[in-house]
Amino acid sequence: MRIGAENDGGYVVPLEAVAAANALLSFGLSHDWTFERDFKRHNAKALIHCYDHTVSLLTAVQFSVGQLLRFVLLFRASALPKAFRWIDYLLFFRVDRIHFKQRIWRDHQDNSATVADAFGRLPAQCQVFVKMDIEGSEYRVLEDLLRHSGTIVAMAIEFHDVDIVSGLFNSLIEKAKRDFHIVHIHGNNMGGIAPFNFPIAPEITFLNKRFYNSAPSPSRSRYPIPGLDRPNHPGLPDFVFEF
Repeated sequence: MRIGAENDGGYVVPLEAVAAANALLSFGLSHDWTFERDFKRHNAKALIHCYDHTVSLLTAVQFSVGQLLRFVLLFRASALPKAFRWIDYLLFFRVDRIHFKQRIWRDHQDNSATVADAFGRLPAQCQVFVKMDIEGSEYRVLEDLLRHSGTIVAMAIEFHDVDIVSGLFNSLIEKAKRDFHIVHIHGNNMGGIAPFNFPIAPEITFLNKRFYNSAPSPSRSRYPIPGLDRPNHPGLPDFVFEF
């Protein structure tokens, strides 16, 4: 099922994994928490822990003012709901939905939080769903994240700069495949295409192998999948994968 925004910010994920999770760790928030809201709607008991050092109530107010100006000056009807994002920030992030104003990083530089810190703030043996979109820093923390594979049910990750770090990307994907199967892939159409005809910013969903009794057969689907996938930028064509 698609969880989150209709366009950028939404991911196709297995609902079985959403239901099995005790918590969602969301690395990278920006001013869009539709994925986190939908996740909570499908799993009301799950803890929601979000990490983003660039977001606060102040930035949410600034974002809202900008969207209001877009609505008034440019007559963009889609901007009007976003003009109240600061109110939504106050309403959403409370009780068991927590926003940590820290970046996820490989160490504690500049008051950053590590992957170990994030898992340490959850109950012991908590089953975790991970969503990550941290603009290239995924390469710095993914190996740390994979050390927690035993308690991760699934991961939805947007990778970046695949055209210039293809070797590192391939290496980390192979490491992830030790404990996870890739169950969905989508190309962010705002990221461009690498010279080897692959999206520069692929969105990949991983499901822990313990959900399977045996190795699954290769998918026969064509990607993007109508009804599930949607272009990140609605004004641009979606990327079509060729295997």
